[in-house]
This record gives sequence, structure tokens and C-alpha cells, in this order.
Amino acid sequence: MIVYLVSNNGTLKKENDVLLYSDYKGNVTKLIPEKVSLLIIIGKLQITGSAFQLICRQKIQLFFLSKNGFGNGKFIYGDSKNTLLRHKQHQLYDNSQSALAIAKDIVAGKLSNEFYFSQRIARTRNCQDINSDIRTIRQLHDMVASCDSMDGVRGIEGKAATCYFNCLGHNFIIDWTKFSKRTKNPPLDEINSVLSFLYTLVANRIDILLFQEGLDDSIGYLHALSYGRKSLVFDLEEEFRTPVVDTLACALFNRGEVEQNDFETKEDEGNEENGSNETIENRSLRKGVYLTEGGMKKTIAAFEKKLLQEHYYPELNKKLSYEKILGEQVKLFKSVISGDREHYVPFVVT
Repeated sequence: MIVYLVSNNGTLKKENDVLLYSDYKGNVTKLIPEKVSLLIIIGKLQITGSAFQLICRQKIQLFFLSKNGFGNGKFIYGDSKNTLLRHKQHQLYDNSQSALAIAKDIVAGKLSNEFYFSQRIARTRNCQDINSDIRTIRQLHDMVASCDSMDGVRGIEGKAATCYFNCLGHNFIIDWTKFSKRTKNPPLDEINSVLSFLYTLVANRIDILLFQEGLDDSIGYLHALSYGRKSLVFDLEEEFRTPVVDTLACALFNRGEVEQNDFETKEDEGNEENGSNETIENRSLRKGVYLTEGGMKKTIAAFEKKLLQEHYYPELNKKLSYEKILGEQVKLFKSVISGDREHYVPFVVT
């Protein structure tokens, strides 16, 4: 079981082999360690020594996110013993043609998802203004196969993103905020705030799966190596941005599940989404729009519900939940690294 603790100076302590979480209001939540596989802590939490010992004894993985929803770190139990797999992963990165092929597969899948969702937006909203952007996304998708450089692939992905986010903005039908473009580090409006937070939740889930499969989360192919960046996490996240995050964000706003009072403006704490290594001093000069504690809880609940939704998964020719599809895609990528498969096949929703 995965447990989220959205904490504002709360405390986690041990009592009779049970974990007790007390929030700043004095409310107490009981956690049975044997039933918890992952604990995601958002905000500031004091963990007592005895509670930490119990967490370690039960080998409960810990992920820490800032109150702004960005990754701060994780606590896991030992590195993977599959050094040969990680060595192959590094060798593949050093092989420019193999790395380029993987990057092209990832971008082709991402652009396919963007194209199909943009088409759906045009039909649903009866919006002809975005037809030009949709055609451009299609053209850029078709250019990926013949691209002969990593910079070229990244350039195509960037151009398509501009068109796609213009299309996405037409799918929000609320009057108290609007989406004109993607902003991050920090997000400058409520919609970008939810997008960034959800992208972080997906990234954390992928990071866990990569660790379980013995892969190095820092060695990516589309995303270049950078100090502290989880490049492979961001690579494998790309194909899930549209079907999991963007569709969920639209639903949260359009159905009124998040409201204006679920957001606040405050200082930026930095964003792991793009592996930023800015200093805290530079980050604190900027203000962004972020989910409140209540807004986070609503968004997390909707995210976990979204992961349980089933969709047709071509690789196994059956329906699976998005949560299981995430796991299958990580395993599929592992098979490419190990040499059991020649090409990576991204998950595409049509």
C-alpha cells in the first residue's frame, strides 16, 4: 500500500509496533507498517528515532517531496545487485546511434499522444482555431523517423510542445483561471501548478519502478546527463504526460474538483522535474502558484484513482490499469537495455 502524508510540521512516531502520524492540529492517523510499502512525505515531518527504526525494519521506502510538490530525495534499501544490467545501460548511452534510436521512439510516442488528444479537444470543444497546431504536431511526428541527431529530436519535441500546449489551453472551460502557456520553475498559474505536481507524482512512481528493475535512473537518452537529474525517469515519463496527467488536470478543473481556494502564491523551492541545480538563494527570489495542503490531498486522491483506470495495452493485448501499464513499460525498456528487444515501443493512446 502507498501512503501519502501531506504534513505541516507533523510528527511520525512509533507506539506498540504501529506508526502514528500526528498533524499540526493534533489529529492522529494510525499506520500498520506491514501494510505500507511506500511512504510519500510531502512537506515538513519530524520522524522519531524509534519510528525510523521500525520503518527500516519493515523496509518501507520513503520519498520526500517539498511542500511545493517537488522531489527532495528518497530512502531505499541497498542498490541493485544487477551491475551487468547497469553496465549495458551505460554502454547503450555511449553508443550514439542506439541512444538516438531510443530518443526517437520516446518522442514519436509522446507526439502521437499529443496529436490524438489535441484532435479530441478540437472535436469536443468544436474549436477550429487549433487545427493548424494539430497539423504541425502531425508533421513534426512524421519528421522524427528521419531525424539524424539528438539535437534535432529534442528540437522537434520542443516545437511540438508549443503547439500542443496551445491546444491544451482550449480544453479548460473555467472562468477563474486560464492556461496560455506552460510555465514551471515556478508555475505561474493554477493549471500549471497542478500539471507540475502531477508530473512529479508520475515521475516518483516511475523512479520506484526503475529501482525495482535494477536500472540507473540518472542515465537517460532523450534527456541529457546533468548533475542530480533523473534523466531516465523523465524519458519514460514523456509518454504518460498526456494520457495520465493532462487529461486528469482537465477533469479536475472542468468538474470543479479543485477550486480557487485550493491554491496559494508563495516562494519557489525548486523543481526536480527538469533536474534543476539552481541555488536555493536564486530560487527564493521567485514566487509561484502552488496547491494548498487541501488542494494537494484532492489532487493525490484523483491521481491514485486515475492510476486504477484501465486502458487497452497492445503489448499484452488486454486491458490493464495505468499503474500496471507503467510497470510493464519499465520492464519493456529494461528488455531493450538487456538486448532482448531491438526497439522501445512507447505506450500510445488512440
